[in-house]
Amino acid sequence: MLRLLTITMALFAVAAGELSKTKEDKTLKDLEDKIVNDIITHKVMVYSKTYCPWSKRLKVILANYEIDDMKIVELDRSNQTEEMQEILKKYSGRTTVPQLFISGKFVGGHDETKAIEEKGELRPMLEKAHALFTNRVPVPDNGA
Repeated sequence: MLRLLTITMALFAVAAGELSKTKEDKTLKDLEDKIVNDIITHKVMVYSKTYCPWSKRLKVILANYEIDDMKIVELDRSNQTEEMQEILKKYSGRTTVPQLFISGKFVGGHDETKAIEEKGELRPMLEKAHALFTNRVPVPDNGA
């Protein structure tokens, strides 16, 4: 009887562990889906940390442009910072911040963005993504 109880408890523990793992996997999958959706949906997507000097510098660079659709996620304000950084690694190859995506493509961090800007390539990249207010398609005025 004691042996049966021990086996039953062991099976229950294994089952509970598997359920917990499944729930954790689902949560991570949901988080990854959210990150991917943000990267694809927003013309300019930035992953940053509020205290990071490189993140601050990247945001200063981007502030020089009238960006129409930009989302900034401050990873240090999340309770899933490490998980988010591991997910981002799949799409950028790195866990460090800042990370800049334009039109769903990883551009780089501060240093890469600064180099692109210094070569005069950042504005054209943002224009090609239709990410600037200045190159929005005008809406015809129907006299309304």
